[in-house]
Amino acid sequence: MNQKKEYTIMIVDDQQLNLQIMSNLLKISGFNVIVAENGEMALEKLKNELPDLILLDVLMPKMNGFETCHCLQSSEKTKNIPVIFMTSISESQEKVRGLKLGAVDYIVKPFKEEELLARINIHIRLKEEIQERTKAEIELQKAKVELEERVKERTAELSQSIADLKETQIQLIKSEQMSSIGELVTGIAHELNNPVSIVVGNITLAETYLQTIINHIKLYQKQFPHPGLTIEKDAEKMDIDFLMEELPKMLSSIKLASDRIRETSVSLRSFARADSMSKVPFDINDAIESNLKILQHRLKANNQRPEIEIVKNYGYLPKINCYPHALNQVLINLLVNAIDSLEEYNYKKNRTYHEILQNPNRISITTSVIQSNEVEIIIADNGLGMLAHLKDKLSEAFEGLKSSNKRNSLGLSINHLIVVEKHRGRLECNSLPKQGTEFVIKLPI
Repeated sequence: MNQKKEYTIMIVDDQQLNLQIMSNLLKISGFNVIVAENGEMALEKLKNELPDLILLDVLMPKMNGFETCHCLQSSEKTKNIPVIFMTSISESQEKVRGLKLGAVDYIVKPFKEEELLARINIHIRLKEEIQERTKAEIELQKAKVELEERVKERTAELSQSIADLKETQIQLIKSEQMSSIGELVTGIAHELNNPVSIVVGNITLAETYLQTIINHIKLYQKQFPHPGLTIEKDAEKMDIDFLMEELPKMLSSIKLASDRIRETSVSLRSFARADSMSKVPFDINDAIESNLKILQHRLKANNQRPEIEIVKNYGYLPKINCYPHALNQVLINLLVNAIDSLEEYNYKKNRTYHEILQNPNRISITTSVIQSNEVEIIIADNGLGMLAHLKDKLSEAFEGLKSSNKRNSLGLSINHLIVVEKHRGRLECNSLPKQGTEFVIKLPI
């Protein structure tokens, strides 16, 4: 065997002559040699140095070879060292006993040098092959575990990618739906605006004409205080004094309602205006006012609660370049979120009309310029507030929040997409349970 590595052999024999002969033979053959005269000495030396193979005599005083082999096999440190028994006893029963104790081979004294070296080389080679195979199996198992982990991670990544793709598709569908709704609203607002303009214009003329007629009647009454029984009875029947007082009020109410319709129409057109391919100047404060007009039906008093208070703290804002339709979606979404939160607060706490009067539902809207290069919009309510795990889902789809907290169908994820991705701004949520929720939008000027 071509020795590329120096192997160490331990010889355990109580006969000095045998130790000397075998030691010289092994050294000449290129092996390092450790000698021990008995089992106890061998075990002691093994504490400091481990050989690659042990030649162990069976018949020794104090501790024989079988007892020594048993001790070797009982130790984690030495149990994998190959043991070849050397004995002058040739009975099969003794050989079987030695092999059962863990020996790998038996050689009968006197032995030939070639046979001894051949057996040593074979068992050293077998030991190395076993070690290499064990190492390969460990590496294979390790690689298998790593591969399973990578497959698991990749599967999770693919699952997340599929979920993200589905979410993107949902958002695109919603965006297309909003675009279609926007076109529909624009058309309705346009159709509504024309007749309303005619009504408003004619009411103004009608007020002028009516006042002229009333003035003429008053002049007639002054000039002819006793016009005759027939005219007096007819005037009394129609209650002309009441009509002269109420007709101007009725026209004024009609005009006020028409103005409201026209303002709502303008707000709807502003909200639904399709965005161009490039950003355009946009007045944030005007947009908030338009959206509040659109939501007037949600803000006004009903049989369950008083009107929701709107506290406005508008700062002077320059017009910012943005996509108006998209930002209007965000503003109206956050306002609806605030209204929903307040109504949910009233419902969950069983608040009475009187209790709400004492501590009104309130939405605060603040706009300002910060750090000279950003516009900040804060929309806050004094409702239930939001739990921490819901805040963490700020960028998730609306459906993920629906079961825990009422939200409008656009979803917080669209807000995040429009503010952060489309306008390179920031969207923050500051909220604590029972302390209300505050959404902060920061947009670059």
